[in-house]
Amino acid sequence: MFSISTHDYVQVQQTDNLDLYYEYIEKIAKIKKWELTDLAHFFKDELEINGQFRNLIIPTRQALIDESDTNDIFFYLSEHIFKEDKSIILVISCIVQEVILISKKHYNYLSFENYHLGQPVFQKFPELLNELREKSNGNKDLELIKLNAINYKPIPNIPSHRTCKYKKHFLLINSYLDSRIPRYFIDKYGNEDLYIRIEPYIVSDEAPPLSLHEEFLRPPNPKWIEKSLIYPGKSEGCEIFLPELKYEDIGNDQKKNDQYLEYHHKHIRRFETNATMKKEGKKKHFSMSLEELSEERLSEGMLIGRMIHLDAIDSYDVPFKEIRLNHLDLAINIYTDGQITERMENSLASGGVTADASYRTHLIRADNIMFSDLIDIARLFFKSQTMVEDWIDEQFAIITS
Repeated sequence: MFSISTHDYVQVQQTDNLDLYYEYIEKIAKIKKWELTDLAHFFKDELEINGQFRNLIIPTRQALIDESDTNDIFFYLSEHIFKEDKSIILVISCIVQEVILISKKHYNYLSFENYHLGQPVFQKFPELLNELREKSNGNKDLELIKLNAINYKPIPNIPSHRTCKYKKHFLLINSYLDSRIPRYFIDKYGNEDLYIRIEPYIVSDEAPPLSLHEEFLRPPNPKWIEKSLIYPGKSEGCEIFLPELKYEDIGNDQKKNDQYLEYHHKHIRRFETNATMKKEGKKKHFSMSLEELSEERLSEGMLIGRMIHLDAIDSYDVPFKEIRLNHLDLAINIYTDGQITERMENSLASGGVTADASYRTHLIRADNIMFSDLIDIARLFFKSQTMVEDWIDEQFAIITS
C-alpha cells in the first residue's frame, strides 16, 4: 500500500500554501496600481475581516523572513499604520513590498498595450477610438491619439502635469512623458499635428492631485550636422557613458557632482545616437535615433530606454536651420530578462543591430516641425543633463560657434 511520510506531507502542504500565497498576492496586486499607504490600510482591514490572510498568508510568508526584511518600510508601518506585534508587522511589510512590485510591473505593462475597446478609457468613451492617429497606409495607430481630441492643456513649467478633462471625467497622459514637451510643441506649432499617449486603464470622476556625469566612448562628429552631409548608405553615431564616480572623487567639481548624482541616484547609464542617410529612388531619406539607457527600475527587472526618432526627406546638403522634419516622435523601450544584457552589450553608435525591446510604446509624435527643435526636446526628454549638454556642445559645435 502506498503511504506518505510525515515529512513528505509537510513538504506538500508547504508547497500548496506557497502556491496559495503567490496566487493571493498576484490577485491583490492586480486590483489597481497600489501606493504604499493605501495598500497598508487595505491589509490592516484584511487582518480584521479575512481569516485566511491572518491564518494562512501571514504564517506562510513568516517562514521566509530573514534579517534583510527589516527596512524603512517596516519602520514606517510600525510607526504610522499598525499596532500589531512587531513580528506580524514585519511579515506584512514584506507582503506589501511584494504586492507593490508586482502591481507596478503589471500596470506598467498594461500602460504600453495597444489601444482596444476592452480598456476602461475606450469602454467609457468608445468614440475616442475614432481619434487615433492615422498612419500613411490608412491604418489606425494603436499607440497615439490626437492631442486636440482630448483637450490636453499642460500647465507651463510643470513637468508632471498629466491630467486632461474629457466629458466631466479625467484622463492621464503616460507617466514617462514630461508635460513640458507637448507644451513646447503647442506653443510653437499649435496642436493640429500632435499625437499623444494616454493611459488606457485610468479614467476617473475626480481630478488627481498635481504632483509638483559622463565620458565619451565615441564622440559625435560635428561636421555632418551643418548641412546634413551623410552619404547614402553611411551612418554617424556617438556614445557617451556616465563614469561610476565615488563620492571622494567629486571634490569641488560641479560637473563631477552632477555625474555622481545622475549615476548613483537617477541610475542613468548611457546616451547613444545614430544618424543614417538612405537613397530611396531619386530621394535621400535621412533618419536619426537617440536613446538614453537607465537602470532606474532594474530592481523590477526592467532596463528603461528613452528614445527619440526623427526623419526627413531630401535634407542632404540643406543648412541645419532650414531642415523641416517629416516627423519626430518620443518612445519608451522596456528591456527585460535576456534583452537587458543584450542591449547593454551593443550600441546604436556603431550602426549595427541592437536588442529589440521586450515591449515599447510611443509617447508623442509631432509632424512637420524643424530639425533644430531636437535640441530643446532632447533637453526636456532625457534625464541626464550632463550627457545631453556634452552631446549638444560636441554635435552642434559648428552651428553654435
